Amino acid sequence: MKVKRLKIRGVLATNSHKTIEVELQTERGSVRASVPIGTSRGKYEVSYLPVDRALLKFDIIKRHFTAEQLADQKEADELLRIVDKTPDFKEIGGNLALAISSVFLKAFALENNQEVFQFLSPKPSMPKPISIVAGGWKGQSDIQEFHFLPVHQKSFSDSMSKIASAYFAVADKLKEHDKNFKFSKNLESGWFTTLHYEKLLEILARIANEHLLKIGLDFAASQIWDGRDYVYSDGRKLTSTQQIELMENLAKTYPIIFIEDPFHEDDYISFSTLTHRLQNKLVCGDDIFSTNLQRLKYGILHNATNAILIKPNQIGTITDTIKVVEEAKRNKLTTVMSHRSSECDDVLVAHLAVGLNCDYVKFGISGDRVIKLNEMIRIEEKISS
Repeated sequence: MKVKRLKIRGVLATNSHKTIEVELQTERGSVRASVPIGTSRGKYEVSYLPVDRALLKFDIIKRHFTAEQLADQKEADELLRIVDKTPDFKEIGGNLALAISSVFLKAFALENNQEVFQFLSPKPSMPKPISIVAGGWKGQSDIQEFHFLPVHQKSFSDSMSKIASAYFAVADKLKEHDKNFKFSKNLESGWFTTLHYEKLLEILARIANEHLLKIGLDFAASQIWDGRDYVYSDGRKLTSTQQIELMENLAKTYPIIFIEDPFHEDDYISFSTLTHRLQNKLVCGDDIFSTNLQRLKYGILHNATNAILIKPNQIGTITDTIKVVEEAKRNKLTTVMSHRSSECDDVLVAHLAVGLNCDYVKFGISGDRVIKLNEMIRIEEKISS
């Protein structure tokens, strides 16, 4: 494939901060790709380059991608690694690397007269949704995100309808039980509440049962880890052993089937212990893996989790993202393709979720996240036709 033109621009992310968008033109047409920012980035993610520096860096390196023909995605991503020889894209930034990698994926799909999900797999399949319906941060709610997800799925569209209905039911109950509730939303458009998480879980449990759904949690526990204990807003300090016990008690008390990042990003032992004890639940690693193949292999060696969150901008290229998904599947880990906070209007992550045959896709259910949800519905129609 010969690149006729490659350009970059600054565009707005969903939090109104700038991110980057790369546009590529070939004989077949033009495609563009933008990348999310991510509000809290784990320490094992690739480097992030501020937008103004990324724009300048692009002008220096773009000649590498226009000077010769590139045969496939692997070759495009190998060129990125040649241009930046650091393992974490410290020179050009993982965000710039992913924008270039993503736009080439779209261009190769266009060259084949296919949509991205079709280009990635001859037999694409629809994942189940994990949707954020409520959330908060330290001092507001000690659990970062509360999710609804289906156990059985008739169709993606049907699952989204159930979750959307439950989402509004949550708002009605929060208005009744949280005197501070003003229909405010967090960055992923989950309802913002100051209720203690146990009270909120009681509400969610009733609504989940009424809508034939289950509950998921994202603790983002690295955020509450002080180096010795997990520190909660009510003054509790829990050791790793006590944190494991808390997870077990919550999973037994409420209809929870998905627990993400219940421990800090280096605590493989606690992850492994909980995964062993909750074998009928999904214990999912995000920060602990950071979509990094070597960290995933280490986690597999220690049976750390039975599920992994996939975020392409944690690793910087489509090829590396695919390698992580394939390794997870080979070892029978449940794969969850995920958005980021501070998202963009690009829908590529929906195509990756379907084309890589992920088990779940994690989006919000409202606000800017409907851009990606609507794309999932369109893709489902095309697969079904």
